[in-house]
Amino acid sequence: MAIRNAAKAIIIENGKVLLNKCIGKCNEIYYDLPGGGQNQFEEMEDAVKRECLEESGYRIEIIRFAALAEEIYDDSELRKQYYDYTHRIHHIFIAKLTDKSVYKPTETDMHQLECVWVDINDISSLDLRPKPLKTKLIEIIHSEKPLYLGTVHVL
Repeated sequence: MAIRNAAKAIIIENGKVLLNKCIGKCNEIYYDLPGGGQNQFEEMEDAVKRECLEESGYRIEIIRFAALAEEIYDDSELRKQYYDYTHRIHHIFIAKLTDKSVYKPTETDMHQLECVWVDINDISSLDLRPKPLKTKLIEIIHSEKPLYLGTVHVL
């Protein structure tokens, strides 16, 4: 059984949130928080810092743990092809930029087109993944306690 830990960051700057713009298997555009898989023996906070730098070119500092979401892909072909990526636990942190410098991304996600700053008020019009983020992002940002976003089954 493979359950992958993903360390993700909500990074807000001047009313905008940093997102990865991605393209799906049917050429649909969707958005994801920067961050990714935790390596064995790597601390979760180190994973999110490394992944954000690799994908976006930004160095970040963790402010706090903010949310947890589970994502399970039910497509049997996808499970065969990407076994290690079809059951993920998203550990979501609130983070801030350590400086305004942006470096060249060194390892973007397979479906990632670019990183974009999106006005926080425009989130509701995006296909943001995992799905609960679309309706819970503002609550996550303002909550004093981490939120459990539940399990999403993806067909």
